Amino acid sequence: MFAVRNPNRYWFKAYPINFKPSTLVIFSFLVFFAACQGAIEQASVSNIEPTHTLLPTTIFLDSLSDSIQPIKKFISEYKPPLTKFIPHHLGETGDINQSLLVHPKPIHRPILKNNNEPVLDRAGNYYYLGDGGISHFTTLTSDDGLALDNITSSLLDQSGNLWFGTWGAGISKFDGTSFTNFSTAHGLSNNLVHCLAEDLNGNLWIGTEGGGISIYDGYSFTTLSQSDGLVNDVIYGIYHDSKGNTWIAGGNKGATKFDGESFTSFNKETGLSANSIIKIIEDKHGFIWFGTGNNGTFRFDGKDFIHFTIEDGLASNTILSISKDKAGNLWFGTDGGGISKYSQGTNLNQKGEFTSYTLADGLGNNQVWDIKEDLQGNIWLATGGGGVSKFDGEIFTNYTSSQGLAEDVVYTITTDKSDNKWIGTAGGGLVLFKGNAFTNFTPDLGIALNGVFGIQEDDKGNLWFGTNGEGITKYDGKSFTNFGTDQGLPHPLVISVFKDKEGKLWIGTGGGGLTLYREGLDDRSTASFTTFNKSNGMANDVIYAITEDSEGNLWIGTGGGGLVKFDWNITPNLEAGFTNYTTDQGLASNQVYSLLEDRNGKLWIGTGGGGVSRFDGKSFTNFTTAQGLANDIIWSILEDRRGNLWFASQGGGVSKFDGNSFSSFTTREGLGDDTVYDLLEDMDGNIFIGTNKGYTVIPAGFTSTPFDELRDNLEYYNTTNGYPVKDVNKGIYQDSQGNIWAGNGSDKTGLVKMRYQSLRKKKVKPIVRIKNITINENPVSWLSLKDSSDRDSSIQYPKNLYFTADEVRVFGRRLGYEERESKKKEFSNIQFSDVNRFENFPNKLTLPYSQNQITIDFGTDELVRPGLMEYRYILEGYNTSWSPVIRKSDATFGNIREGEYVFRVISRFTGPSEGEGKEWSDEAVYRFTVLPPLHRTWWAYLIYVIILLFGIKRVHVFQKSSALRKERERIQQKELDQAKEIEKAYRELKAAQAQLIQSEKMASLGELTAGIAHEIQNPLNFVNNFSELNKDLIQEIEEERAKNQEERDEILINEILKDIKENESKINHHGKRADSIVKGMLQHSRSGSGEKVPTNINTLADEYLRLSYHGMRAKDKSFQADFKTDFDPNLPKVNVVPQDIGRVLLNLINNAFQACAQRDLSGFENLTGLQPLVTLSTKNLGDKIQISVKDNGSGIPEDLKEKIFQPFFTTKPSGQGTGLGLSLSYDIVKAHGGALEVQSEPGNTVFRITFPI
Repeated sequence: MFAVRNPNRYWFKAYPINFKPSTLVIFSFLVFFAACQGAIEQASVSNIEPTHTLLPTTIFLDSLSDSIQPIKKFISEYKPPLTKFIPHHLGETGDINQSLLVHPKPIHRPILKNNNEPVLDRAGNYYYLGDGGISHFTTLTSDDGLALDNITSSLLDQSGNLWFGTWGAGISKFDGTSFTNFSTAHGLSNNLVHCLAEDLNGNLWIGTEGGGISIYDGYSFTTLSQSDGLVNDVIYGIYHDSKGNTWIAGGNKGATKFDGESFTSFNKETGLSANSIIKIIEDKHGFIWFGTGNNGTFRFDGKDFIHFTIEDGLASNTILSISKDKAGNLWFGTDGGGISKYSQGTNLNQKGEFTSYTLADGLGNNQVWDIKEDLQGNIWLATGGGGVSKFDGEIFTNYTSSQGLAEDVVYTITTDKSDNKWIGTAGGGLVLFKGNAFTNFTPDLGIALNGVFGIQEDDKGNLWFGTNGEGITKYDGKSFTNFGTDQGLPHPLVISVFKDKEGKLWIGTGGGGLTLYREGLDDRSTASFTTFNKSNGMANDVIYAITEDSEGNLWIGTGGGGLVKFDWNITPNLEAGFTNYTTDQGLASNQVYSLLEDRNGKLWIGTGGGGVSRFDGKSFTNFTTAQGLANDIIWSILEDRRGNLWFASQGGGVSKFDGNSFSSFTTREGLGDDTVYDLLEDMDGNIFIGTNKGYTVIPAGFTSTPFDELRDNLEYYNTTNGYPVKDVNKGIYQDSQGNIWAGNGSDKTGLVKMRYQSLRKKKVKPIVRIKNITINENPVSWLSLKDSSDRDSSIQYPKNLYFTADEVRVFGRRLGYEERESKKKEFSNIQFSDVNRFENFPNKLTLPYSQNQITIDFGTDELVRPGLMEYRYILEGYNTSWSPVIRKSDATFGNIREGEYVFRVISRFTGPSEGEGKEWSDEAVYRFTVLPPLHRTWWAYLIYVIILLFGIKRVHVFQKSSALRKERERIQQKELDQAKEIEKAYRELKAAQAQLIQSEKMASLGELTAGIAHEIQNPLNFVNNFSELNKDLIQEIEEERAKNQEERDEILINEILKDIKENESKINHHGKRADSIVKGMLQHSRSGSGEKVPTNINTLADEYLRLSYHGMRAKDKSFQADFKTDFDPNLPKVNVVPQDIGRVLLNLINNAFQACAQRDLSGFENLTGLQPLVTLSTKNLGDKIQISVKDNGSGIPEDLKEKIFQPFFTTKPSGQGTGLGLSLSYDIVKAHGGALEVQSEPGNTVFRITFPI
């Protein structure tokens, strides 16, 4: 609709009218803004369903204050309406109020011409072409897959496929979805094709230019030529008669009859008095007719010939085509003479009568290449320059390029099962004519503009179309006459057109007010436009809607001025005027888009944002979304024959009001689109809903069906579904002939005329077929896999062509020998019985398990709208239920287990249909088998049985020796139990060992802790003692200071201060000593990560010596021993783990102190009296260092030296040692790559540790 579609496209164009350009812009902007504003206001609620319904509001006029009561504005009190008379004759102009008016020039529809001169009938009238506009043609060319755009012949085969012969590219097969092309590369004898025919067995016969006849049996091509018995290799016609004979027209060499075994020639030499045979046909009496190229036609009864020429009434002696209608009449198309219909009388021995038709009778052209009868009995004629002519027995209707036909030279026509016409042209490709149900009109044909809103038929049958910027167009069926501002129309934008009860035409404009058009009383009187606008009392000059009530008053919906009542026909005229109703009086909105008076005399007003108002003359009752209305922007209102009101809304779909409540019909229920601009109920009660996506039609039988049950009964007409309708504007109209007119918002479709009664709805179920089988997503030429010996032996097919057609069809070329053998090897395990004809898929297919993925292509006999087919399928044994409804026409199944499978598919047409046409088709069935893998074959199971039997035998042998085995197992179990006992004892021993190791570590830790405590205790004692002494000295100073000056001893004070200072120095010294001990231990603790670090061995040994010494003293007050050190100052740092080496040193030193402190020197007089002494020394040996711990104890007996490093060996009293100290020390030193040795004798025991540097 113009209020929301692109305004810049039409509205802001300057027009030569009395208004200033700025005025037009302002008016247009106001209309656009008002509509958009309403859309914006309603956007937030358009799709929201109210949770509860509120009562509508009602405003009574008598309750209003006097200041806002509606007031009538009398026209007599304003400026008189301006009337402009349209110039009556071409070239005549009028000068009215400084406005130069021009006579409108009619633009005629295309007419039939001969050499650019109009062809007139006997009454002197034109022959008009087509149905008035652009007919419903669709063109397919080589860009769509057709072999060539020059088509010479066509036929519909028994399976419903179309075949087309081309002049240079062979033949094309069309199944409704795609073209399959065949040429000499496939085995066709010649690519120049004259004719096509199908025999009773479904074989396709192709007559060529110089290649004789090619016969395609669905597998490959076989050629018949002169060498086989034909009279000529140029073939113009082929006909299969009722007796099984094939008649072949061989041009200038006569004709041939083929009875399946032998050839018989017909020419001058055999009794036929003409050699140039173009076409052959059999009539209803069994006579054979020969159409010649220069000698008329001959009838042959099997014995004699009867000759017919122009002297007998034949239109011309040059015959191009012959056809037989349902009544048995023969039709002859000639070259230059038009057509002749031959009717045979009851006496077969006498000649019948010819009736001829030419260009003068309305035939498109006198050269007729093909003749076909459609399902309605109309005769269709392919002409050589006049397009296509349809003859209904009385008149011709011609379709040419001016009606949308791609090319005016037409060679062939074929009618399919749905009565669609397939037209082969000379270079324009293939043209599909879908009937005259739809006709489109554009400015090229004479209408002022594509954008059409208001439409109205006057009393003379003329149609008036209001346009979006070019005024209004009158169409009388023969010509278009455009009226704009040059003819007196006040504004170029025409929104609404209305005819009142008196036949007067009222025109609502988009800024010029309301205009009355008066036709002249006769051919000599002048028509005029009378305009009513704001200067005459009109509330607003933008007029959206006009209607007339039962009392003859006009009601006008304006774009911002509310509702206007115009009692224009009141008597006397001085009383006529405008009464304005706005929101002040209770109207829902001042933007009024639609008006309707219902059967009860109440006026319904659709507004732009306020919902709907109902006016009964006394009050306004307003309905909005709060009461259930779908949307508050209402473009159109319809009252159906049951009294229900229908409302077309902006974005909310359609609302229906039954007098009590609203129900909504939206896309959820099946509406094509929720933006609806107009509604119409036709003469038969069908409801047409004009949306942004074409028409949605509710057939008459379902208009009372609840909306949520409608979906399967709806009809959709739009470009998506193949109908030339889209984006329907406000202004749908049905004329007196039943045609439905509507403007479209698309330049492509323009103004559309629809003859709903002429629609060819589907009345039969579709036929669904299997079309192809693919394995593992690889294309397969099934004929290449099939041995030629399996073919029908009754027909001799050249072996070198057996695979050609199928291979070229599948792969686009003929395979080489190696490629074909490779394919055979790849699919060698696939088995099938035979190959289906034409579609070439295998029957009784058996697949190996390694190739168990299959794709099944399927389709229907629908040639025109295959996109409207939907399918369901099931693979029994694979699926448990039927598939959802789909539009895709193939199904793939993978990883199929072995077994037998049955594929079933059904289809349904979703376009306009009735009766059986709405039903699902019968099933198409395809069966196949998948073999098991090797491990699940029958012989594999046989092997499994043999293995089982062998196993049983082995079990028997096993049972015989079971007793012995059980006894052996009992003995083994006993041994195992004993082993478990041993293992248990071992685990307990290991646990005890771990516990002892931990005890040893804890003992070492205790000794270490005691040593640290004792080491720190000495400096702490010094600190405490000197601190106490300083306290006493300070007290003495304080006492001395308390004396008089004379009594005070300053010398004493200075001596005390000196003592305090010395004491503080000692405190500081011993505090640092304690600090160094702590820092040293902290340093060792930080390095205890288990990693080797460069270590000063002298420092480490000295610290652990002192720790050991102090630990021993702390542990035993009676401990008496001394120590000395002898450290090599040149000892380098060594990479060791300080903690581990410290533990070794601590253990060895502790042992040394214990040995010399508890020594027994009896028997060693030379050692008596020696002070217990431990000596710790280090030495640099070059590549090694050595640490020695020496004591002067009683030594280690010789027999114990080898045992001291063994775990758990100790010489200490029970409870005083674990026997693990030296063992652990030995292991630590070994782990560092060193050696631990002992040398001992009484009074001199030395443990030496050696580390590599």
